[in-house]
Amino acid sequence: MKRYSKHTFSIALLALIILLSGCSTEGVLAIGTDKTLPKITRVKYIVSKSSVGFEWQAIKDSRVKGIKVYRAIPQHTKDQRYTKIATIDDRYATHFVDRDIKPNQTYLYTFTTYSLIKESLPGTVIKVQTREPLEPVGFIKTYNRDKGVVKILWNPHPSAEVSEYIIERKVSGGKWKYLALVRGRLMPEYIDKSAAIGYTYSYRVVARNSNSVRALPSEASVIKVQ
Repeated sequence: MKRYSKHTFSIALLALIILLSGCSTEGVLAIGTDKTLPKITRVKYIVSKSSVGFEWQAIKDSRVKGIKVYRAIPQHTKDQRYTKIATIDDRYATHFVDRDIKPNQTYLYTFTTYSLIKESLPGTVIKVQTREPLEPVGFIKTYNRDKGVVKILWNPHPSAEVSEYIIERKVSGGKWKYLALVRGRLMPEYIDKSAAIGYTYSYRVVARNSNSVRALPSEASVIKVQ
């Protein structure tokens, strides 16, 4: 008999799948499925730009040893594949936070319970849309302050969730590279003393919040170092 990876569910068991919220759990059934194990069907969630938190009702069935969490990015095909992203080894747990997601992205989630050797059918499919990324820093300007010294100024980001700024630089149309990190939302300057005289540099500022979620980059400010 052909066997499937324990991290994805078999398409051959599609007849057992329930369509919920207009989304399919195709490809999300594991070997050793036990239809009598409880499913997780009532799930609440809260979404931010870079994470989503889930809450479900406590599981009372003593056969259950824990919960598995599956995630997918919606595909325009019938073969929707889910990947297991977490195993919670405690049936008393009722919360989970996924921090490995991106802003402005749609994700599908489903949960299963498992016993010692088998796994339940997938529960409700939750469709999550993360929030838009932070807006870019609205102003940036560069100045020659001395030989090989460039001062970069920008407006502090208006969002209170911003905690720091990433300064990026590129030389004469090359690739953007990390230059420095400036901590504090209200700190609007950086002085670059590593620029080479005679070269043209582009600078940009990327705001970032305490969860390391980057805003859109600012416009570039171009300067020839003197």
